[in-house]
Amino acid sequence: GSLPEAREKGLNDARKLKENLLKTVEALSDIMALKMPQLKEEENEEADGSGPGVELWTKEGGDGDDFGPFDDEETRAFYCDIPDLLTTIPPALLSLSPEEIEKRKADNLAKYGGFDDLAEEEGDADAPEVAASSEAELNAAEEEENKESTEVQEETEENKDTPHYKLMVLLEQELPECCRREQIDEITERFCTNHGSSKTSRKRLSQTLFHVPRTRLDLLPYYARMNATLARVWSELGTALVTDLEQQFHGQAKYKKNQNIESRLRTARYIGELTKFRVAPPMVAFRCLRRCLDDFTGGNVDVSCCILESCGRYLYRLKHTNKKLTTLMETMMRLSKAKHHDERLQ
Repeated sequence: GSLPEAREKGLNDARKLKENLLKTVEALSDIMALKMPQLKEEENEEADGSGPGVELWTKEGGDGDDFGPFDDEETRAFYCDIPDLLTTIPPALLSLSPEEIEKRKADNLAKYGGFDDLAEEEGDADAPEVAASSEAELNAAEEEENKESTEVQEETEENKDTPHYKLMVLLEQELPECCRREQIDEITERFCTNHGSSKTSRKRLSQTLFHVPRTRLDLLPYYARMNATLARVWSELGTALVTDLEQQFHGQAKYKKNQNIESRLRTARYIGELTKFRVAPPMVAFRCLRRCLDDFTGGNVDVSCCILESCGRYLYRLKHTNKKLTTLMETMMRLSKAKHHDERLQ
């Protein structure tokens, strides 16, 4: 690939600095009639047998290219650089007191402070088990996902200045059109400013974020980012979405005969996105993967691959989840060899 302009400029500046320093040391050596000191070259990192691929999540900085468990700076920024609405939005618009703001900032710092800080917390603590959704709940969710979002609300059409109408436009027209990080952040800030103080509005937003059309997988990263941003203000929004998705996942696995595979893949990918935003604990993704491995046939194979495609690399590169994921992947490979799947599932 091509070298970014900023990197190339930094390299040229470093070379010029080295040349200037070398000339200065040579001149000083002649004046003092002393030999120049010989500096030892740094040992090659590959000498100890560690390759650059593994060092992506184990190195402790040094060259500024530590992207954590992500592949590049853009991806890391999308999943980690979350707007701090507790600082940018006045507490009155959030219906929170200054004391509550400070408490939530402290909680966010403890939970989202850094990947290393979460090693013991997320690695050892299991998220509470959830019950699978009933077949009636799954059918209701299917109907909600398939409902056309272009329906005209006659009751609000007369007065377009009401908060209810503005919220409807925000959730049903603007939100599904998000395709950039800046766009979803702007919508999130507008929701907090204009509707965040209303519990009814937050409940409606939570339902909208849950009922993503199964054919719009492109929306999942942006909806997950919006939920991750709001969960730092109202933690119940993140908890509720994760619980609903896990219940739906296990319900779809239980009543899989009546479920569309697209819905199952959508739910699995959504959980993977929330895992990368650290809204969903890694144990949720592990439980979903184990559920598929218990009956590693048919659609469960596709769903397992979807979970690994969504957040597998992320979990593999984290120290505290690497071992668990490796164990599950070894089990998955053994099941794949033991069962005679068709060529598509091999």
